[in-house]
Amino acid sequence: MKNIPRRKAEKRTAASFRNGYIISPAFDFWVTGGVSIVVVSVMLVYLWWAGSISSSLPAASVGGLMGSAIIFQVLINWPHFIGAYSLLYRPRTNLKKYPLATIYVPLALILIVAAAVFLGTPGPNGGIAVHQDLVYVLWLGAAFYLAWHYTGQAWGMVACFSKLTGLELSPGERRLLRVGLRTLLVWHVVWGAQDLPAHWLGALHSMIPAALRFMNLVCCCAFLVGVVIWFRIGARTGRAPDRRILASWLAIYMWYLLLFFEPAAYLIVQFSHSLQYLVFPLRMELNRAGLFAGASNRTRLLFWSGRYYIVLVLIGLFVFHLPEYFSDLSGAYTFALAVASAVSIHHYFVDSCIWRVRDPSVRKGLFAHLAPGNA
Repeated sequence: MKNIPRRKAEKRTAASFRNGYIISPAFDFWVTGGVSIVVVSVMLVYLWWAGSISSSLPAASVGGLMGSAIIFQVLINWPHFIGAYSLLYRPRTNLKKYPLATIYVPLALILIVAAAVFLGTPGPNGGIAVHQDLVYVLWLGAAFYLAWHYTGQAWGMVACFSKLTGLELSPGERRLLRVGLRTLLVWHVVWGAQDLPAHWLGALHSMIPAALRFMNLVCCCAFLVGVVIWFRIGARTGRAPDRRILASWLAIYMWYLLLFFEPAAYLIVQFSHSLQYLVFPLRMELNRAGLFAGASNRTRLLFWSGRYYIVLVLIGLFVFHLPEYFSDLSGAYTFALAVASAVSIHHYFVDSCIWRVRDPSVRKGLFAHLAPGNA
């Protein structure tokens, strides 16, 4: 009986969020799924027509694509890593609330990078050398942890926009949709395991192709089950789920479909994921600064957002690009890669802590702009 007032309050909140947004309904749609769905669709059509991206382009075009990739790293991917850190370490109470994320995990990663440097064998060109096997394992950890991060963020998008539009998923619907995303996680791990040294897995290594074919089928079934669920939700509620919910869910299936046909397109997936993420720390920071929608705030909001983004870009350059100048480049795995892998692992862990929509403090911070008087 004590929970009745809280439940009534949550129902009123859900009703007030029926037209909720992070930046705006249209902007939310395009950055959290719309843009990547269009780009991936175009690339899939191109792959169907040309067969392969790398083999169908002249060397000059490939070089141009690599240059564009570096630009997108600077403008989209690196800032998305940095965006979570202000949220993690402010307020200071987070040090006690998330001790693993704020203290112990980053400390462990720093020690691993330090050990890699200490054990490294300097090359003829100078620079900071690292232990190749240790950095390789660190990089693999980041690569496989990424599967959890991608699928977890996709579910976070679905949960967030369901909350913002007043859509209540039944326990069964929620479970099946999440299981579907977990099948993509397993596919990602099996797909990545193809590149592991054969002696690491022994006899299991020869089973990877069959396991991948099986997961291809499972993921297709999971997608079809998801489509049925969304249709049933529309029939049950009398309205189609918000396009932002559907785009967030569809986008990740399309990312993995693209990787299936063209593994070299992983950067497109990376940039799509980063673009999807960036608006959420931005909204949290805007709400902290008290910058809500309104004609009187529009100029301040744009100026503050631009300044915030520039700071993220500059810090991203410092964290990810600067170490390259100090790295010994004679080995396959460098000091810069060790730093990037450590930051990536920490970022993935941090996100699993601070972005839980069921947490009242997260909802309060993320949805403050929708409170009466602010919207």
